[in-house]
Amino acid sequence: MKKRILKIVALCTGIILILGVCWFANSLVGNPLSKALATSTAKKHLEKNYANTDYELEDVSYSFKDGYYHAQVSSPSSIDSSFSLLINGFGNLRYDYYENNVTNGWNTAYRLRDDYRKTVDTLIESDDFTYDVVLGYGDLSFITAEYKDMPDVPEYALITNDLKLDAYYNVNELGKKAGVLTLYIADETVSEERLAEILLGIRECFDRAGVGFYIIDCVLEYPKDENAEYRYGNVEISEFLYSDIYADGLVERVKAAAEKTGNYYAEQDAGKLEEKP
Repeated sequence: MKKRILKIVALCTGIILILGVCWFANSLVGNPLSKALATSTAKKHLEKNYANTDYELEDVSYSFKDGYYHAQVSSPSSIDSSFSLLINGFGNLRYDYYENNVTNGWNTAYRLRDDYRKTVDTLIESDDFTYDVVLGYGDLSFITAEYKDMPDVPEYALITNDLKLDAYYNVNELGKKAGVLTLYIADETVSEERLAEILLGIRECFDRAGVGFYIIDCVLEYPKDENAEYRYGNVEISEFLYSDIYADGLVERVKAAAEKTGNYYAEQDAGKLEEKP
């Protein structure tokens, strides 16, 4: 009798462990049945809503981050025409991202951002750019029309709704209107005067290459020491205008920008301390 009870307990334990493993695996990678339901839902949705297009179902994959299946849809004839469908494990469609990605212009915006970033990467990695860049990249600022008047949206941001699907745009020219350049530069001299010199050099380098930017966020810091540790001290400026980078009075403008940036971060830190219980 005792052995029988132990066998039953062992069997129950084994079943519980198997169920636990299955549940854990399902939460990470999904399951074949749910994927089949999601795939069927995606195909039916495309047939019903995009019958007169060349949209194709590329792939259906499970995301453990949100617990949904993502059906990737694209058009072989359009570089900017792709979107995803959000489907739950029971095969119910939760969201169609067509309007957000295609109609609202975000796919086009992402393509232009990527092109601009690659252009900036190529320039700052070239021999013509002589500064020690710890971190550097370029970005184009975009926003949809419905959010353009929100308080934190920069006035120079380009409206995604104005972009034309698959159209060619000169990203260097777009950079002049909405390009944000971010650079962390290491140098043995860390001062507002040295940063002013570097800004002039950066502008000259970008002008020669024909690459535009509207504002620059820049941090001038010391190189790491012999132990690969950071050395204390830097000069930081935020949203410094390209149009303000010229020799006459530049040091004074850099000092004012550095003070403004420092005050901003001090206010942010003070606010965080006040929020703590």
